[in-house]
Parts: sequence; structure tokens; C-alpha cells
Amino acid sequence: MSMHGMHAVWEQRRSLGYMEQGKPTKETARRLLRTLGPHRRLIAGALALTVLGVLLGLVPPLLMRQIIDGAIRQRNYASLWWLAAGLLAFPAVGAVVSVGQSYLNAVVAQAVIHDLRTAMYRHGQRLGIRFFTKTPGGEIHSRLVNDLNAVQNVLSRTMTGLFVNALTVTLTLATMFIINWQLAIAAALVLPAFALPVLSFGRRTYDAINRTQESMSQMTAHLEETLTLSGILVVTSFGTRRREADRFGGYSASVRTHQVRQSMVGQWLSMVVRILSALGPALLYGYGGYLVITHRAELGTIVAFATYLVQLYSPASSLAGSNTTLIGGLALFDRIFRFLDLPADVPEPPTPRPLPGVMGVTPLPLEFDRVHFGYQPTEEVLHGVSFVAQPGQLTAVVGPSGAGKSTILSLGARFYDPEAGAVRLGGVPLAELTEADLRSAMAVVTQELYLFHTTLADNIRYGRPTANDQAVRQAADAAQLGELIAALPEGLDTVVGERGYRLSGGEKQRVAIARAILKNPSVLLLDEATSSLDSHAERLIQEALDRLFQGRTVVAIAHRLSTVLAAHQILVVEAGRIRERGPHGQLLRQGGLYAALYHEQFDPGLLGTEVPRDPAAAAL
Repeated sequence: MSMHGMHAVWEQRRSLGYMEQGKPTKETARRLLRTLGPHRRLIAGALALTVLGVLLGLVPPLLMRQIIDGAIRQRNYASLWWLAAGLLAFPAVGAVVSVGQSYLNAVVAQAVIHDLRTAMYRHGQRLGIRFFTKTPGGEIHSRLVNDLNAVQNVLSRTMTGLFVNALTVTLTLATMFIINWQLAIAAALVLPAFALPVLSFGRRTYDAINRTQESMSQMTAHLEETLTLSGILVVTSFGTRRREADRFGGYSASVRTHQVRQSMVGQWLSMVVRILSALGPALLYGYGGYLVITHRAELGTIVAFATYLVQLYSPASSLAGSNTTLIGGLALFDRIFRFLDLPADVPEPPTPRPLPGVMGVTPLPLEFDRVHFGYQPTEEVLHGVSFVAQPGQLTAVVGPSGAGKSTILSLGARFYDPEAGAVRLGGVPLAELTEADLRSAMAVVTQELYLFHTTLADNIRYGRPTANDQAVRQAADAAQLGELIAALPEGLDTVVGERGYRLSGGEKQRVAIARAILKNPSVLLLDEATSSLDSHAERLIQEALDRLFQGRTVVAIAHRLSTVLAAHQILVVEAGRIRERGPHGQLLRQGGLYAALYHEQFDPGLLGTEVPRDPAAAAL
């Protein structure tokens, strides 16, 4: 895909509202608090340890003051040693408390990340086929990995840091006022200046993080398209390695640029804070020295204040930085919440209706009632399609490419919902069935044959994970996989590779059919289920399918008409409409579109000649 093409994809997704940048709102903060709610006990424990740690940190400067103004001046050696021991004991206890606090912070952060990750994954499963056809897989990967990794830092450090630093500044300043209110006022004069950079840099940080994550998403999407098994085969075959590497370099350069800008926002803030932090000690030692010289303050008090200044200005600067990072972190949470807010194309019904007899094979007719559908609002693909596929019968759907055959199958499987009309199973609209009921009654074998990177047995039992080895073996034999299993080094326990790459197209097709056989559904939807088979394998599979069809509602799409000659009902689709319907013999005698397709495949010499028309059939 060209750079222009990738740009078009991202612009299309912007038009859908998926890429629209959010703003750090109160609603985002409220949703974040609701996300933290289930872990409030752990958070309370972490906060309690935080308070204890801050209080322990306030004691050493007081001990230093007492050592200088008391024990040394009075030459009290016993008091000196006890106070010195306190200078070791309190920081030691504080260090232990800090370890406990860090542990609880990590537990809370990982628990929240786990909740968000699983919620995003489950929501992604509900978004529907339409979403995945318009969204690069790398973008989804970026949301689940890159965004959540960045959020982890916000949760484990920034949010905790806000509370720790705010508490430290408050208690330290209160202690300083108790010791000497004049010096405390001098130290506090600098504090308001720390808040000024936040107003300037907060929004810049938010924008920088948003742009960085979007650039990262584009780079990840390109990576997953071109550096996977399927992608690398195409890239290698067409000799486009240099072009794709250059495109990846462009995306990486964009990430580099935005990350540098993001980093520099923080550095400029750090510079301002460091300058402000130097102002406090200058005021303290200048004014404090004057008070000592004029005998209005003790030297120990000045030393204690110098220590408190570190505990005051360092948290104040960190507080400014943490607040800026938190504002930027809201951009990450906003991206995550926008993903979770994406509406599902095929939502669960608010008041579902039961489907009779979903356990085992139950006669369930599949009905299309004046169905209209389009992938785009202005481009309708199906125009008033109506038919009934009866149990125990094979309904075949044939027609030229682009006629709408696969769309009919997708609506029958409820990968999409019709824009008008209804698709019913057992008399119940699919939109009123739960996902669990619908999938338990139905099996789909699509053109896109996907096998997981696991064993052959696990791939076969994917739709029925509790099936034992004997049932898997029987399904494999019914799908004519016996010779393949015997030839594989570990039989059914052989790992088939990514997307089943170790198997041929026909072998993967038979594995997909074995899945359907093992699931034992009431409704079977087949999309070119034998298209990758040779004539011998097709004949064997057809025998297996004939046994599988018994008692079931079967809808099969076929380009090779040899597979549907015995169908009870053949629907001939053209331009989104059913032009003809009936069994093979009747349609052949009519001499219409089906007859033309038939003679094109079986007797190309008749192309261009008029097909004999049966007058009796034409009158039907």
C-alpha cells in the first residue's frame, strides 16, 4: 500500500470518530476513579503506608536540630548517641515502609492494567467484522500494548507521586511554621511559582503524548502488516523490501520526532523548576544567617530548615512534574476509553429470545425476509433478498463474482445486521438471539481458512474444546484427513505453524470441515468449502459433507457448480438480487443466468450460443 493509501485509511478512520483526539475532561477523570474503585482496599493500604513514610521523614531534621542546639551545646554524650541512633533508625524504618508502599502500588497498577486489558480485548471481540475491515491490526495491538504500558507508569508512579508529594509539602510546611514562622514564610514565598509552569506545559504534554501514541500506532500497524508470515511472503514475492523498509523508516522517524518533543516539554519544565529550587536556599541562608547573627534564631534551626527545604522543594517540583505527566496520562486514558466506547456492530439484544433445541442437531430453518444491506450507507449490496433454507436440505448460492453471495452468508452468520428486513433462525430474528445461542447452533466454514499456531488436534476441536481424542479422530477421518495425519511426524499432535502454513490449501480446508463436523451444528454455512481441493479430494469431501448435511440446514456458496448439482434449492444471485431459484434441472432448462454459468464451466464451446430453453420451465 502506498503512503497515500495508508493516509487514506487513517483519514477514513478519523471520519468514523475513532481517531478523533479527546480532551482531558472531568468525565475522563471520573471514569478513571471508577476504574480504580474495585481496588480501593489496596489503594487505602498504600496510602496509609505513604502517610507513615512521610511522617517518618519529618523526624530526622528535628533530631539534627536537637543535636546541634541541645546535645552538642550541652556536651551531653548520652543524648548525642541516642539522637544519632535515631538518625539511622527512622530512615531505616522509612525504607522498609517504602518497600511495602512500592509493592502495593505495583499490585494496584498491574490489577488496573489487567482489568483494562481484558476489558479492551473483550470489547474488541464484540466490535464486529466491519470494524476489523476498516482498522489495521497493528492499531488494535498498539492500544492493548503501547497505550497500556504507558498507562502503567502513570498509575504506579505519577498518581502515587501526586499524593506523596502533596502530603509531604503540606506536612513539611506545617512543621516549618511550628519551628520558626518567619523562616517558613520566606521558604513558602517560592512555592506559588512552582504552579506556573504547569499551566503552560500541561496542555503541551497532553498533545505531545497523544501525537506520539498515534504515530506509534501507525508504525505498529505497518509492522504487523509487513513483518508477519503472510506479509513477508507478499513483500518477498514482489521484491518490495526496500520500499517497505523506507516506509517503516518514515513512520519510525515520525515517532522519533514526537517523542523528542514530548521529552523536551519535560526538560523545559525541569529547567524552570531547578531555577526556582535554587531561590529557596538563597533566601534561607541569607535571611537565616541574619537571624543567627542577631541571636533571633539558633544554628540548629537553620540546619533543620535547610533539610526541610529539600523535602519541601523537591516534592513541589515533582508535584509540578507529576501533575504535568498526569495531564498527559489523561490522554492515554482518553484513548483507551474512546476504544471502549466504540459501539458494537452486532450488539447483544437487551431482551433476548430463546432458541429452541440448541443442544445437538435441531431442525432450524434459516429465513431471509426482504433483506437490504450495504457496507457503506450510500452503496447498497443486497436489494430485498428473500428465501428460506429448510432443515435437511442443501441451499446453494451461486452467481458471478461480486454478486453478493458472501454477503448473504455473512448476514446469515450475523457478522453484520441488515439495514432493512430480517434474518430469522427457527422463526427468531438473529438480532434477538444471544451470541452464545446463535454460535452454539451454527458452524461457518469461510473462504479465509485460518488455523491457529497450535496442534492439528487443537485446531479441529476449536469449536468444541471438551471433545476427547476419539471424537477428534472420527471428525478428522470424516473430513478425509487420515492420510495427512499418518504422514505427519507427530500425527494429530503436530503443530501446524502460523496460519497453518505447514499444510496445503486443500488440507487446511479439510481441517476447517473437520471443525464443523466435530461441532455438530444445526445450521451449517459453507463459503467455497471445497475450492482448494483437487477432483479426488473433492469427491471424498463431498461424501463426508453429504453425511454432515443430514438433518441440518445448509447454505453453501459455490463457484464450482459440480459441488451443488444435487442441491434442493439453488439461488442464482446477480447484482445483489436473486434472479433465479430452483433445483439444477429446472434452472438448466430455463436457459437463464444459471445455465450460462453451467455451460461456461462444463462446456465452454457453447459460450456465445443461445442455450436451449425449455418452454415448460420458462413458464414456471
